[in-house]
Amino acid sequence: MRSSAAVFHAQVRVFLRNPVDLFVTVFLPLALVLLFGFIWGGDEKPVRLGLVPGGGEELLLRVVAEEFPELVRRTYPGVQALEEAVARREVDFGLVWADGGLTLLLSQGRVQDNPNFEALARRISRSLELRQAGVSPPVRAARVHVGRLSGATWYTHIVPGLMAVAILQAGVFAVAGRLAGMRERGILRRMVATPLPGWAVLGGVGLLRMVVGFATAALNFFLAQAVFGVVFSVNTGLLLFYALASGLGGMGLGAAVTLLAKRPGSAAALGSILVQAMLFLSGIYIPFEFLPPGLRVLGQVLPAYHLAQGMRAALGVIEAKPSVFPASLAFALFGLLAFLLFGHLSLRPE
Repeated sequence: MRSSAAVFHAQVRVFLRNPVDLFVTVFLPLALVLLFGFIWGGDEKPVRLGLVPGGGEELLLRVVAEEFPELVRRTYPGVQALEEAVARREVDFGLVWADGGLTLLLSQGRVQDNPNFEALARRISRSLELRQAGVSPPVRAARVHVGRLSGATWYTHIVPGLMAVAILQAGVFAVAGRLAGMRERGILRRMVATPLPGWAVLGGVGLLRMVVGFATAALNFFLAQAVFGVVFSVNTGLLLFYALASGLGGMGLGAAVTLLAKRPGSAAALGSILVQAMLFLSGIYIPFEFLPPGLRVLGQVLPAYHLAQGMRAALGVIEAKPSVFPASLAFALFGLLAFLLFGHLSLRPE
């Protein structure tokens, strides 16, 4: 244990002196949590609807007030004023009652939001038709959260995924970066000639990156709660399991990458590309609904998907599928075996 602690302390000093390592494994995950928090965090903003009073607008105002109370209504003296308000984004969209029909005003720059506004306009138009015919709506739409956390937003789903990725990424760079560089410079094999056992070298480097990954994930967790008011229901046992699976699997993934790319720079670059690809395809950065069907199938096979889903279940955001736990356990076992194999190949004497 004393020898492993000595390696650990030496690796801490090396780690703190490497600004690139610090940025990739510590500051980048924290920056992403803050960035996504400012984009998607906080309370959901109400939709603002602009209307022009006069003519047949009284019926429209009454329908919107009675059947769509969640909308924030603003009135404007004329169509031109409403068009300018939509263009300046004072309101999200506008409706004008003209010649017995509704004209929808949208800002062309809001590509992602406009389909939702169009759907709202169709619902309002349908309610107007029913009200003019003297018929009450047969179905009333209500938004009900069916997950484990009431009021969960997309940011609530992002944070557990970023926590898993922080640990996974630290494990990948532990092997694909640090250990690969030590192997290329002959440091690992020179250690074989000393009384220092091989497991102490691997344990010291691996433990450091595991601590870094866990600390970064914990900072992500507390930042999301302190800055953006996110609330989680934590299952400590499951959280530790998926954190360990992320760390061990990441180190095994880094070992597999290093065996393919012999030079440490190439191995680190390949590992970074692999991790980033998994992030985009595993529903961590963007919802699965935004991906084509073929990429969704691919994303659900990747280990990052199962680790993110497991973290979400451990934090009480969702109910995980039955396949998530065994898939994460298999990834952890693969990581442990690949890491030990890499250590055996790197530390064997000439």
